[in-house]
Amino acid sequence: MATELQITKEISGETLNVHIKGDLNVKTSPILEEELKNSVSGVKELILDFTDVEYISSAGLRVLLAMEKTMRRQGGKMKLQHVNAAVKEIIRLAGFLQVMTIED
Repeated sequence: MATELQITKEISGETLNVHIKGDLNVKTSPILEEELKNSVSGVKELILDFTDVEYISSAGLRVLLAMEKTMRRQGGKMKLQHVNAAVKEIIRLAGFLQVMTIED
């Protein structure tokens, strides 16, 4: 499992695109959470690109749920894109498919 996390952000109008590279685990999830918290002010759409995410732990799921709630509170929405089957299954097992938007 990778312990390094690379985050690339691109803002276009009120949309923030975030490309995540690496596993979202207990070591890396706080890094993502901090980056997102510091970046979503004024954002109406948060798009998280999971192309290069192979694994997500409960710590990563907690960050996603917190960001989903933050975006809803500020009248926005969050989408996950390019989620692989293994990560999507973890999200499904956690019961988060009902509250999260996942696109291919």
